[in-house]
Amino acid sequence: MSCCIALFGDCTVAAGPMPAMAPDRHLAVRLRRAFPGQPFVIRNAAATGETAGDALKPGRLERVFQGMPRLDVAFVRYGINDRKRDGVPGCIENLRTLCLRIAQEYEGVTVIIETGIWVDYPAHYMYDRNPRLAPLYEAMRRFAAEAGYPVVDIFRKMEIETAKGNWDMRLRGLPDPEHAILDDSFDQFFGDDPAFFTNIHPNSRCRGLIADWEVEKLKELFGDRLPNVAQPVRERSEAESE
Repeated sequence: MSCCIALFGDCTVAAGPMPAMAPDRHLAVRLRRAFPGQPFVIRNAAATGETAGDALKPGRLERVFQGMPRLDVAFVRYGINDRKRDGVPGCIENLRTLCLRIAQEYEGVTVIIETGIWVDYPAHYMYDRNPRLAPLYEAMRRFAAEAGYPVVDIFRKMEIETAKGNWDMRLRGLPDPEHAILDDSFDQFFGDDPAFFTNIHPNSRCRGLIADWEVEKLKELFGDRLPNVAQPVRERSEAESE
């Protein structure tokens, strides 16, 4: 039996215009490395621009649930749009309701809360977005602790990575995804301008790190065996294959 994993969230989780950069692709690679021979299925249920409140609109979750008969682990990441639309209390209430809906639909599912993106201000962002988002993510940590949900603290981990010198974790160019630059190809021309980096969306390096952190959390919670995986699939030898 395969372990079924779903990603719920906003534009930082959605596949976007480049499917190869999708968070589920990064997570799949790392799951194969960390849990060799153990079958799994990943479903990306995120949507660009979505808030936790949007996910609760009539029909939205029902459509997602219809395509997922089983679910063992749900990573839930909202916040960037939620703070602007619903404020901190509204976001936490919507998040609480969303997590309960997931738990009610799938008996025994493990819901994991994720905080969001930290920005490297002033070197690589036009304004300090972190103080605006930090109170929301602190409220998320409190909510998760009270409700008993594990947390992948992306916000804090990105800050730590940046302090170590690994600041290259977001797209470049204009905030519009259609004009995003995916790598450092143009840094020699625009790299001294913080405006060039004022895009909140994670690049592939960051999505890879997030996948690493997600696998670390799964290891912490489940050890060497993914939930609902009875036995790892043994690779056949050449003699057996003939």
